[in-house]
Amino acid sequence: MNMLEYLAQKRNDMSTPSHPLAQNSANFKYIYCFGLAVLVYGYKDQLPATLDCFSSILNSLHLDSEQQKKLPLQVKNHFDLKITEVFRTVATKQEQYCFIADLYRLSFFGLISPTYCHDIIEGYCQVFNLTDTETSFLKEFTNLGYQTTDELNKQTISYYDTKLDSAVLLYENFKLSGYDIPTPVLEYIFPSFSLTNEIEDLSLDDGSIKRFESNLKIHGNLVISNCSTIVLDHAKVKIDGKISIKNGKIIIRNSELFVEQCNAPYLLSIEDTPNIRIEHSTIDCNNQTSFLQQNNGQLKLRNSYIKNTIQKPAIDFSGNSADISKSSFDNCKSGAFLNTSKKELFIGSCSFSNCHNMHGGAIHSHSLANTTIYNCNFQDCHAKYLGGAIYFANLKYGQSVIQCKFENCTPTDSNLFNVYTNPNPMYIPK
Repeated sequence: MNMLEYLAQKRNDMSTPSHPLAQNSANFKYIYCFGLAVLVYGYKDQLPATLDCFSSILNSLHLDSEQQKKLPLQVKNHFDLKITEVFRTVATKQEQYCFIADLYRLSFFGLISPTYCHDIIEGYCQVFNLTDTETSFLKEFTNLGYQTTDELNKQTISYYDTKLDSAVLLYENFKLSGYDIPTPVLEYIFPSFSLTNEIEDLSLDDGSIKRFESNLKIHGNLVISNCSTIVLDHAKVKIDGKISIKNGKIIIRNSELFVEQCNAPYLLSIEDTPNIRIEHSTIDCNNQTSFLQQNNGQLKLRNSYIKNTIQKPAIDFSGNSADISKSSFDNCKSGAFLNTSKKELFIGSCSFSNCHNMHGGAIHSHSLANTTIYNCNFQDCHAKYLGGAIYFANLKYGQSVIQCKFENCTPTDSNLFNVYTNPNPMYIPK
């Protein structure tokens, strides 16, 4: 890569990413933005650079355009009422860190009066009970992370490396002082920031909870047992092994897992575990293995994306009950879901695409328990024999497929096999 290409890529990297709080409620985001608007609209002059920067933050939060238009008048006419809502609403450390970093960013870009900005930011920090260490870190880290386009055009490759090294050192010292900050917040403040932890053949069996909230490279296997817990929260994980849970627990949320290599049939093997929860996460098995096998307990999978599984169904479930909702399964070469549970299964508002199997291209159920599949989409799913999309091994009462859509699934004459009730099906012909 030559110099010009490198600088162009850096400009891209340092453009505003999606805000870490973009998934919060609309009311939270409006109150959060009102708090920022105090700095923008409370000063006598609104400079174009300030307004451009503020607009960028509002867009990264996906704040409704109508709500954006209300902010100037709200600051002018309802400051006393709304500001107390800001103090009450921006409550967690992650929210407060994002908020103060956004204020510093506005002050750096907007060239507003330094005294005015200092007073506003210091006032918020006092209300949030942030220490001098926290405030200083956020100011310096934000300053390292954001530069104007003109400044970017004047810099060299070594300049970026120096800034990144400085950011890493600053964060490491922050941690040594007893503080921490989630990786998505760090990457939002400094978009090209990268810090990867590496672990090898970890066995957790002392009943403790181990949490990962950053870039993580796993060499070998993770074994979680004896009531121990592993939490992947806002983590980006690459693994060249497998994860075994036996009488332990795993929680995966807001994370990305990518399998570089795996010789086991499943990335996650789960035994004697009361419940497994996975939400707002992406699991890419990279055509190396399949995703999950669970033999008891509950499974809750929500707002997640499972893709590129081979040899076995993406999920092989024989536990107590499963609740799969608002999730997607793509390119599952041996089916997406195999159910042999003795308890109720619910799959709702999910999508299945390019899933293949011998019976039931996407879903194969060999259970006598009640099963409900509701409001799901099946596209390009194929079975060699029966049930292009869904196959029930037993014809019985309580197996319902409701308001589902099927497109280009084969065999076309048996997209559903052995369904007892199927009100209001929606078929899209090939």
